[in-house]
Amino acid sequence: MTRTRRTTKNFALLIAMMVAGVFTMSALAFAEDPKPKPEEKSETSASSQDEESVDETEKKEEKKKEPPKDRYFAVTGAVVHTVTDGDRYGTTILAKNGKIVEIAGSVELPDDTEVLDATGYHLYPGLVAVNSGGILGAKPPDETTDVYSLQMTLALAGGITTAVSGNTAARLTFGSVEDMVVKRDLFTTLQYSTGDSGSRRKVREGFERVRQYLRDLQAYEEKKKVDAEAEEPDKEWLKGDYETYLKLMRREAVAQISADSAQHIVDVCQLAERFGISVVIRGAQEGWTVARRMAQAGVSATISVRPPIFSMGDGHDERLNRPTGRSIENAAILYKHGVPLAIVPSMSVVTTWGLAGRDLLHLNMEAAFAVRGGLPADAALRSITIDAARILGIDHRVGSIEVGKDADFFITDGDPLHYMTLTRWTVVNGRVVYDKQKETLYSHIRPDGDRDAPPPDDHWPRRLGADQ
Repeated sequence: MTRTRRTTKNFALLIAMMVAGVFTMSALAFAEDPKPKPEEKSETSASSQDEESVDETEKKEEKKKEPPKDRYFAVTGAVVHTVTDGDRYGTTILAKNGKIVEIAGSVELPDDTEVLDATGYHLYPGLVAVNSGGILGAKPPDETTDVYSLQMTLALAGGITTAVSGNTAARLTFGSVEDMVVKRDLFTTLQYSTGDSGSRRKVREGFERVRQYLRDLQAYEEKKKVDAEAEEPDKEWLKGDYETYLKLMRREAVAQISADSAQHIVDVCQLAERFGISVVIRGAQEGWTVARRMAQAGVSATISVRPPIFSMGDGHDERLNRPTGRSIENAAILYKHGVPLAIVPSMSVVTTWGLAGRDLLHLNMEAAFAVRGGLPADAALRSITIDAARILGIDHRVGSIEVGKDADFFITDGDPLHYMTLTRWTVVNGRVVYDKQKETLYSHIRPDGDRDAPPPDDHWPRRLGADQ
């Protein structure tokens, strides 16, 4: 009896423990029920937001990849002086994204075209300043130029749209550096002075060594066709000056040499002929005395017509029994003999000295003095546009009004070689970068283009036509 009660009691205790274990497991299971936690909700929401952000970024990037909208600019009504293809009347010039795309009497203009009505004015290709200072920054000009400078405005007012800074040709893209640089490394400057025989001999010997290398290289190329083990000539020494000479002899570069006296010019011509290199003679003051020799050698020249403002006389040397010195007929005689030339002012910088920055030293006025010396007017205009561009090797882009070239031109109220002519607008890269009536430099002078208009009543800092 007692054993049965004890067994019953033990059984009840076992049942109680089992029930307690079930409740404990249920409680644990309930506690581990995967009920969404606030943190889990936040992570899901953040992930969704990140996906949306990525989508928006991708959409923005896709928009950026889309090509920019085409920009159209047109000039109507002007007399167009193309320089290379005669003059055109009643012509419209249409530019797209800074390039000329159509020149015709009737042009269908896109709806969003910016149109400049230049009726009664004359349009010319922008002037090319082969030698300039103060307009553009130092090397590299696209990183150092003040594109809002007064000097650039003055140059644009003179019709200049392309200038050389150091050894780089760049356009006067006022307010922007977009597509500013036209060509870098224009010339390789050589020192070949008549007064330094040792230096001249060193240059000639350097060219001779390079020429022998080219001969050996040509022989090697021929031998290699029949002998696979042919030995290539050594070229490790082609560094420094020798590398420069090699580029010149391969016509991969153009030499620029300063020379003024007749003897110096003849020496340069002999160097060009002897080694078959392209040479631009800078200065050529006495070129008119040896013009035939220059033409035979195929050299080009960049010249000034007038003497520098601080020079004395014309440089004539009475000790020599031959023509010497500077002549106003220099450009005309060189042109007559077929020497390609570019005219540059005797003073290359554009300054604010005097009225409107020494306007008689502007590029077009230098060309006008060449006309006084006998150079035909059309040749004078070419010497500061297309011929200057060819000497720089950039005539495929600037220097004339042609389809495919840069939309760089200036619009005047008359002949640019006339001292009374003023630039009304200058356009670079298909944008108006100079407007005479919006600048304070010339806006008071003949605002309506009438050359017979009376002078302005008052203009600071001096009173015109009035007692001081």
